Amino acid sequence: MTDKKIAFITGAAGGLGQAVVAKLLTKDFIVLVNDNNQDNIDALLAEFTDDELYAYPFDVTDEAAWIDAATDIKEKYGHIDVLFNNAGIFKIETIENTSVELWEKTMDVNALSVFLGIKTMSILLGEGSSIINTSSIASFLGSKNRIAYAASKGAVSALTKGAAIEFAPRGIRVNSVHPAYIKTQMAAHAAEATERTMEEMGSRIPLYQRISTADEVADVVVFLASDESRFMTGSEVVVDGGQSVN
Repeated sequence: MTDKKIAFITGAAGGLGQAVVAKLLTKDFIVLVNDNNQDNIDALLAEFTDDELYAYPFDVTDEAAWIDAATDIKEKYGHIDVLFNNAGIFKIETIENTSVELWEKTMDVNALSVFLGIKTMSILLGEGSSIINTSSIASFLGSKNRIAYAASKGAVSALTKGAAIEFAPRGIRVNSVHPAYIKTQMAAHAAEATERTMEEMGSRIPLYQRISTADEVADVVVFLASDESRFMTGSEVVVDGGQSVN
């Protein structure tokens, strides 16, 4: 058992996940990281060899794996203070060419995983703890050729609000963060699929005319993980440089 704050992060080996991991480690958190790619997890562990970083590699759509992780964490640490549901996938495709398989996989990774994370890890969360879910401005903006992604992120937003109400009596906060494109592999895929550069993608964003960095969004996630956000729950925190109001 430990008195240190503990965070559990899914999709930890991705661009945003790595940025949040680095920032929480500087704040003396114990960080438990999840990704379904063992090589990516190994690389992450190798980058932070001197820090309290521990791996939980499993498929976030697997309920049994979530239960096993929660049981192990309960035995080793007793609790967690932050759950960051960040795992996600993204593929640009027209509605006509979106297969049922792509729809179901996107909904499972992006939305089912959030439900399973909250359901299984809530027993480890106490008063003052924070759940943060990665959504997107696609959850409330119309955007062509990404119907499965937008629907999955809309589900995350609704799920967040419902959980916020349900967990409020326990003093557990539940908020979602809504970025636009972040300079990560997802944005690189979007640029390639739409035959644009990242610079062109960012040109219509009012603030700085560029897409965000992972660090800029991670700072908001860390704020939501901290006591400074202690009176925020059910919030949709938009981090998009003004794109959604332009």
